[in-house]
Amino acid sequence: MNSIKKGDSFENEVYNHLKKELEDDRLHVAGQRSIIFSKKGYYSRDRERNIITDISIETFLPDATDYSLLTVVECKDYDGTIPVDDIEEFYSKVAQISGANIKAIFATKSAFQKSALTFAKSKKIGVIRYLPSDQMKWLTHSVTIGNINKKLYRSEFNSAFINQTHISYERDFFACDDTSIYGSLFSILSRFINI
Repeated sequence: MNSIKKGDSFENEVYNHLKKELEDDRLHVAGQRSIIFSKKGYYSRDRERNIITDISIETFLPDATDYSLLTVVECKDYDGTIPVDDIEEFYSKVAQISGANIKAIFATKSAFQKSALTFAKSKKIGVIRYLPSDQMKWLTHSVTIGNINKKLYRSEFNSAFINQTHISYERDFFACDDTSIYGSLFSILSRFINI
């Protein structure tokens, strides 16, 4: 699969996942007051044109015509690690989008260079790593609350985010924000809900 098709496939996977979570009201924003988009443009005064986002979620206050919160998700599916340059470029794009409170999230199947994680943390960019299926080893074959809440150790998190060939046992998702690490989409979204 060429790199464009691979990237589009991953964007669609993340979009469909987030759309389902939004419909089920399990995101950091109210599903009934939010709209999810793929490839929507937002105006940049610096460019005097729109910046096209991979995925965005606009959240509205009751009876408002303009959104009050914008969540922007950048998706990358590389064979190698994510360099700090990609996080810096994403941060620059988000900073140029005017007129809204913005939450930035960077989603990938790839590992991150350590400097990329450091930069994301310093700029309060949420990062998510979906492990490829060939890097998963399931010991139990059903999802239970125990599996979802299985303790995440910092050493496992660091390996999953920095080691491109990390093998995980019963966890296909890793995320962090500027203060915490998460081992499930539910746990990171619960944190945003409680902000």
